[in-house]
Amino acid sequence: MRNFQQALGSFPTGVTVVTTLDKDSKPIGFTANSFTSVSLEPHLILICIDKASFNIEAFSKGNHFAVSILSESQHQISNTFALPATDRFDQINWEPKITGSPIINESVAWFDCIKDSFIDAGDHFILIGQVQAFDSSTNTPLVYLRGNYVNLSLEKKMLLAIENEDTKILVGALIEWRKKIFLLKDESDGVLNFPSATRLGSVDDDNSLLGKLQKLQISITEHYLFSVFENSDDKTSLIYYRAQVEDGLSVTAGQFYEFDTIPFERLADEASRIMLKRYIVERELNAFGIFVGKESEGKVEAITKTNNNL
Repeated sequence: MRNFQQALGSFPTGVTVVTTLDKDSKPIGFTANSFTSVSLEPHLILICIDKASFNIEAFSKGNHFAVSILSESQHQISNTFALPATDRFDQINWEPKITGSPIINESVAWFDCIKDSFIDAGDHFILIGQVQAFDSSTNTPLVYLRGNYVNLSLEKKMLLAIENEDTKILVGALIEWRKKIFLLKDESDGVLNFPSATRLGSVDDDNSLLGKLQKLQISITEHYLFSVFENSDDKTSLIYYRAQVEDGLSVTAGQFYEFDTIPFERLADEASRIMLKRYIVERELNAFGIFVGKESEGKVEAITKTNNNL
């Protein structure tokens, strides 16, 4: 079943919050990416609900619901509705429209629906709604791919920066294998560095990051932005990705270090030490951020979470 989940996860989707009112007229809801259109005339949409969800009774017996498509800035809302919480609506702004189901403010789009049908389908129910009202905006949607939220706007900016010949770029990677991190040693002074290059490139480009990793027998199938910052000395833009690999035994150089045995004092600079310590903390939480700023200051731009509830 896990392999089937991984195959399905290769299809990028938006992220929605599905809401209604329970028998006591209190708002309830959950995060879902199993959303799609069914019909243009009449206006029909559907959402799939896990039979194990504690929301089943309200959606099966109720006669209305709403779907809010989240924007990139609403990743925290997605996490809130994907995890157990006593009052998921306490920290968000929402309002009812036609049916009374909660609509999340500033979402990319929303659909207020009367329930059309509730269909038994394997380990889920299919909830089909007839849209009574809807609206949309030009905000960038939150995207979910292979168990991670993806920040499309930031990814696009980084790709443009890498392709700009006038920008001085260093592209590196924090590579993990079984809670071990990969580091290369400079033989002249013993300093440890993350693998890096002047461009991300491809496996066929020997001078690119992916090409160098290929020569080290490190196969990267997917990678996600982790840190983007500027070197205060020479104004180099540093772009670091994070990746996990399935095979760490075949590397031709360098070493994978257990998290608790990493010799931080041998890392090339303080920025590398801070970045790696942050990675270890976020790895334990299973929730990653994208740091954006300068070496000495900045902020975590977007939290990404490997979320099995979607």
